[in-house]
Amino acid sequence: MQEKPVVSVVLPAYNEAMRLEMAVMEIIKALEKIGYDYEVIIAEDGSTDGTAEIAAKLADGNRIRHLHSDERLGKGGAILRAFEAAKGSIVAFVDVDLSTDLKHLKELIDAIAVEGYDIAIGSRLTKGSKAERPVRRNVASKVYNFLVRFMLGSKVKDHQCGFKAFKKDLILDLGKKAKDRHWFWDTEVLVLAQREGLRIKEIPVEWKQSKDSKISLAKDSGYMLGKLFQMWAEETRSSRKFLVFSIILAVSIIAGIASFVGLENVVSILLSANPYYITLAAVIYALSYVVRGERFRYIVSRLGYTVSLVFSTESVAISQTMNVVTPVRVGDVARAYVFRLRDVPFTTSISGLAVERIFDLAAVVFIAFVAIAVTGFSNPSPFYALAMLFVIVALLAAFSRMENILGRIARDAKRLMDMRNSAVIFVQSAIIWLIDVIVCYLVLIGLGGAQFANPVFLPAVMLAVSIANVSKVIPLTPGGIGTYEAVMTGIFASSMSGMDASLAFAVSLIDHGLKNLITLILGLVAVASLNIRLRELR
Repeated sequence: MQEKPVVSVVLPAYNEAMRLEMAVMEIIKALEKIGYDYEVIIAEDGSTDGTAEIAAKLADGNRIRHLHSDERLGKGGAILRAFEAAKGSIVAFVDVDLSTDLKHLKELIDAIAVEGYDIAIGSRLTKGSKAERPVRRNVASKVYNFLVRFMLGSKVKDHQCGFKAFKKDLILDLGKKAKDRHWFWDTEVLVLAQREGLRIKEIPVEWKQSKDSKISLAKDSGYMLGKLFQMWAEETRSSRKFLVFSIILAVSIIAGIASFVGLENVVSILLSANPYYITLAAVIYALSYVVRGERFRYIVSRLGYTVSLVFSTESVAISQTMNVVTPVRVGDVARAYVFRLRDVPFTTSISGLAVERIFDLAAVVFIAFVAIAVTGFSNPSPFYALAMLFVIVALLAAFSRMENILGRIARDAKRLMDMRNSAVIFVQSAIIWLIDVIVCYLVLIGLGGAQFANPVFLPAVMLAVSIANVSKVIPLTPGGIGTYEAVMTGIFASSMSGMDASLAFAVSLIDHGLKNLITLILGLVAVASLNIRLRELR
C-alpha cells in the first residue's frame, strides 16, 4: 500500500484550460525537488472552457487527483473541499497562474513540517519580498491589507497572496468557520486563526503578476471590501463593549441633563414648538447636503477624477449616516468604498477626506473665534481645536515625505491645499457650517418664540454650534449624541441672557436630533439609489 502523502497541494481552477497542464507540471517538478511525499489536487470549480476535461486527463489516480464540481463553489469553497479530500497532513494551495516563484515552496512546507508553525503564507509586503505588478494594483493591495489590519486587528501584512500552507487538522475546522467561500475566504481564515492563537509565518516571496490575471480591480476590490465591512460589522455585533458603552454614555448624558434642567419644562417647550420654523430648518439642512456634495466633488476633481454632483451628494449622505450610527468615523471609510463604484482609488478618497476634515475644523474654529469676538464670551475649546489643526497640518507635511501609501495620501492632500484650492474649499466649508448655524437659529426661534428672532442672538448661536461641533472631534458616542447637547446647553445657558437651561437643552435636542434625522433619511435614500446593501457598509 502506498504510504500516505505528507503534503497535498491544491490548485484551484476555474476556466484555466490554457495554463492548467503547465501549472501542474511545474508544481510536480518543484515538489520532486523538495523531497516530500506529495499529491496534487486539481480543485476544478465548475469550469466551462474544457478545464474539467484537461484535469481528468492529467489525473493519474496516484500523484494527481481531480475534484470536479458541477456548480461554482467559489475559490474558498473549492479549496476547502479539496482540503477535506486531501490525504496529506499538510495541505497547501497555489494559484494556477504561478505568480509566486515556486522556489519558495520548500520554505513554505518546512515552516510547518520542520519549524512547527500552524500556517505558512507567502507575502509580497514583508521585508525581502519582491513583487512586480502595476502601481494601481499595488496601491489597492496595500490599502486593503491596511484596512484588514486596522479594522479586524490582524497582524498579517499580506492576506491575499495565493501561496499558503496549513496543518490539515486545523484548517478543516477553521475553514468551515469562515463564512465566505470566494476571494475573501483566506483573509477570513487568517483573521480567525489569529483569534485562536495559531502560529503564522509570513515568508517573503518573489511574485510577478500574470499577464492573464482574472482579477478585476474594480469588481473584485468592491467585493473584498464589502466582505471586509461585513466581517467588521459582525465582529462589532459580537463584541459590542465599546458600542454599548458609548450608547449608555449618550443616554446617561441626555438623562442627566434632562433631570438637571427639569424634564417637565423641556417637554412643555417641545410641545409648544412652532412647526413652521422647525420645518424650514429641516428643509435648509437637507439642502446643505448639496453644498457638501459639491465640495467633495470639487476636491476629487482637483485630484483628476470626475463624478456627478448627485453621486457625490449621495456618497456624502451615506458616509454621514454611518458616522451618526457609530461611535467611530466609519463613514469616512464607507465614502471611500462608495467612490470605488466610480473607479476613484481609495487613496484619492482618503486624501480628499483628510482635506475635508481639515477645512471643516478650520471653518468651525473661524466661526467660533468670530463669535467670541462679538459676544466677548470666553471659552478655551476653539484654542484647543486650533492647536489640533496645526498639529494635523504638521503631521500631513511630515507624512508627505514618506515613500509609502501614507505618504502618497499626504502628498495628494497637500496638492489640494494650494492658495486657490484652499480658498474655494474654505468658502464651501464656511457655507456648510454657517448653514448649520442658521438651522440651529431657526430651531431656537421655533422653540423660544419671537423674542429670539433678533439677529443680536445670532453670534451666540454661532458660538454654541461651533463649540458643540468641536466637542464631536473625539467621537465618544454615536454621532456625538449627548456630548453635543451637553456643550450646546452649557454655552447657551451661560452666554445668552434670557435663555433658561430648559430652553437651551430643548434647542440642543431638536437641533441635533433634526440634523441626525435628516442625515439618516438622506443616507437611506442614497443607499437605495446606488443599490448598495447596508451590510456592505456596516
